[in-house]
Amino acid sequence: MIVWLAMILTEEQDLSAARIECSPRVHAQIHHALRAMLEAHLPDKDIRIVSQTSQNDKTALPLLCQITEDALQSPSSFPVLQFGPNHPAGSVTLAPENALTNAGNSPFLRTLMSENAESLGLRRNIRLLLNNSRKIRLLMSQAQAIQQASLEKTQTIQELRVSLRMLSAKNASLPPEPPLPEQTEPPAPPAVVSLPPEDPVPNSLPIPPLWLRAARRLKRILHPRPSHPTLPVQEEPDLNESSPEAVPVPTSEPKPESASNPAPFSVNRVLFVAGEPDTPGVLYRCYRNADAAREAGFEARVQPCAAVGYDDIHWADVMVFWRVEYSGHVSTIFDLAEAENVITVFDADDIVFVPHYARVDMIDGIRSIGATEERIERCFSEMRRTFLRCDQGSTTTAELVFAMHSLRPVVHLLPNIYDLFTLKRARLALRMRGEPGRVNSGNGLIRIGYATGSRTHQRDFAPVCPTIAEVLRQRPEARLVLFREPVTHRPVLLMEEFPSLIAVQDQIEWRDMVPLEELQDEFARFDISIAPLETGNIFCEAKSEIKFFEAALSGVATIASPTGPFQRVIRHGETGFLADSPTDWYDALIELIDNPERRVRMARDAYHSVLWPFGPQAQARRMKLVLTSMCGDEAAALAGEMRLARDRLAPSPVPVIPPNRTLFHHDALGEAPVTVVITSYNYATHLLDALESVAAQTLPVLDLIVVDDGSSDGSVALARTWMERHCDRFNRLILRQSIANAGLGGTRNIGMDAAETVHVMQLDADNILRPEACETLLGSMNDGTAYAYPLIACFNEHGPVLMDMRADTHHQPGTPELLGDLPFNPLSLVSGNRIDAMAMVTKWAWAAVGGYYVSREAMGWEDFDLWCSLAERGLPGHHVPQVLADYRQHETSMTNASTEKDAHKARVVAFVQARHPWIRLSAEQARPRKN
Repeated sequence: MIVWLAMILTEEQDLSAARIECSPRVHAQIHHALRAMLEAHLPDKDIRIVSQTSQNDKTALPLLCQITEDALQSPSSFPVLQFGPNHPAGSVTLAPENALTNAGNSPFLRTLMSENAESLGLRRNIRLLLNNSRKIRLLMSQAQAIQQASLEKTQTIQELRVSLRMLSAKNASLPPEPPLPEQTEPPAPPAVVSLPPEDPVPNSLPIPPLWLRAARRLKRILHPRPSHPTLPVQEEPDLNESSPEAVPVPTSEPKPESASNPAPFSVNRVLFVAGEPDTPGVLYRCYRNADAAREAGFEARVQPCAAVGYDDIHWADVMVFWRVEYSGHVSTIFDLAEAENVITVFDADDIVFVPHYARVDMIDGIRSIGATEERIERCFSEMRRTFLRCDQGSTTTAELVFAMHSLRPVVHLLPNIYDLFTLKRARLALRMRGEPGRVNSGNGLIRIGYATGSRTHQRDFAPVCPTIAEVLRQRPEARLVLFREPVTHRPVLLMEEFPSLIAVQDQIEWRDMVPLEELQDEFARFDISIAPLETGNIFCEAKSEIKFFEAALSGVATIASPTGPFQRVIRHGETGFLADSPTDWYDALIELIDNPERRVRMARDAYHSVLWPFGPQAQARRMKLVLTSMCGDEAAALAGEMRLARDRLAPSPVPVIPPNRTLFHHDALGEAPVTVVITSYNYATHLLDALESVAAQTLPVLDLIVVDDGSSDGSVALARTWMERHCDRFNRLILRQSIANAGLGGTRNIGMDAAETVHVMQLDADNILRPEACETLLGSMNDGTAYAYPLIACFNEHGPVLMDMRADTHHQPGTPELLGDLPFNPLSLVSGNRIDAMAMVTKWAWAAVGGYYVSREAMGWEDFDLWCSLAERGLPGHHVPQVLADYRQHETSMTNASTEKDAHKARVVAFVQARHPWIRLSAEQARPRKN
């Protein structure tokens, strides 16, 4: 009915005011819903809903239509929607219980009542809508009935559990009966109280039979899991343990041999239980962490809390409860988890486990979302109860870890992260604006975006609002981008609380809120992203870094409040700005608006700084330590050692990208799996061979970047001409040149910065790739492999170079000389480099260690230094024992012309050993490669 009326009212374009009459019972049932529909769809029209028994407005407003349950006594002069079996002649039946009678002069009703194909189809669609609406109402009614029955049965079970526990306690307090002098018959079994059978309830957890519970208890005795320190908690009685069928646990000490060598507890399967499965947080805390667990080698599932059953608990070794409020259902889950020897972990991304924080003066969102302190406090209290029943905790920031430590000693830090889909979408959205890392003129506007997704940030935005309004007044080209609800267009921010924006409302750009998977598209429209939070507020201080790293993925510079998490990830003035006072916010905004080069450079460095710490590869390593630490004392000690050692590593610098310019840029906006980066300096003689070897790769879609380091031999013009003729072969083609000669490390960093794929193949302009090189190396790597390197054959102008038989070697005479012929092992780097530069390197691994070093005084060992840096962070490489590239030996190569000169090599050795004191180079004397 609401749908039908909406269509009529929408068609009546000339209608400005009218009334709808309803019979008394219909008026009582639908007038509130009908009024809400009118306010939502026709807010500018004065449509009133009145009862037929009322005289209000009958003479003031024209009658639009009548809705009744009574049979019509005479023809009507206005449209009537009638409910009931007695439909008048000439009416159109919309459903078995209602019909429409046409009258008046409504063009829409005339169309609806006609007999053409369009009208028949429209009436059929209306009938379908009404039928679906009736079915939905019926299902909702049934669901409410089932839910009510479930609540009543849960209450009955809880009462029985309490009664049984009290009965057990009473029996335990009675003095023991003296033994019978002679007992010829076995004692009678204790009486079992049989409960009446119950109908199955959705999502209920059946109690296992006696034999199964006895077997599990025996398993817990023989194979105990590692003990976890817990605090004593007053909990509800346990039906399983107090029932007459429960199997008592022996109190005698276990045998010495069993205690000294307990069976190890193994974690293989992890179940993530979502307490709020319909909110965006479930993607960050459940699905992405489940992916990280799978990448770490474990099985993982995600299940809404209401759907968790016994089979799920029996399957899991570890259960992670994210934002789960305590209930009878959750209590039963914990009882069964304990019986199944399952380790339980409570996960939260806010301080939702401290009830006394549920105050409006601390959490402003309570007020702005229309909640009450009492309701939020109950929610926090129930989550706290869930936390207290868990063995351990996990959370997103150091502040939350500290807050959790008051309830559980073992808490794991697992920050919020992005996934590969988000990264690809963010970078594609940025590429659609032009070449990433370059100032793109666009339409001349500078957009300052505030990507808030909920109506909970009024007090966060209030301190910066006057400053933003002042900046908008001073910079007419600036725009403030705010978001609103898609249908109602109601702003997410309550604008009546920000009167300073009234004067600049023409410079506010409103955007409809989008699903989370489209958020990166919105970020890519910004030039500046702001992330204000109320500093000093313990709830806000614990917020994660999401707004910083998601903006960075889309190439946007961020200004943020100096909360603890933001201070740890934002390098002030380098990867973003931290602003606390109005002066700080004003200076940062003006600086980024007036200096587009700095704005783009800051966004680029922010992107490089978040690629590793907030990426899926780093999360998989964290998850592996977390889950491994649950497998016994030794495993916990080793995992703790690794975690503490990683925490002591100094943060890597942001990769140095020397100033450069783009000479050629082609982007088909496709998605390639690999980018080949060719670095060149005065290699016009050999450059075409390298380019043709890339074009001959078996990968059908490929990106190619050539970086020239200030050549003077015509190689730049040669590369540009070749690229212009090969646009159809490549998805992206870019030619960049350093402003000043940057050296090998700087040139490689320019190429890595320009790459938009995860995997990047390094190739010097005097060397050659074999056709299957990229495809084979890519296929050999998994998501956690930092780099892969092949066998490389050496050649010169005379052909293949053979092994030097004077050296200690097991090769036969005449064997071709090969580079990169050792399997991967970080310890092989202690005495020198065993891996050539021609390797496939992941961009996240390059960013994780700060890129290639840039030092002209120590040119030549940038690749060796990169392998050593990756080894220090435990990032693995992979060796492919197949010849996939050819190394050209010639007098003008960097190895012979620079690196292997006595004075220069001494500087290189000193420089690299100072950066990596654990290496002990065995060949410090210069040794040019033969030709």
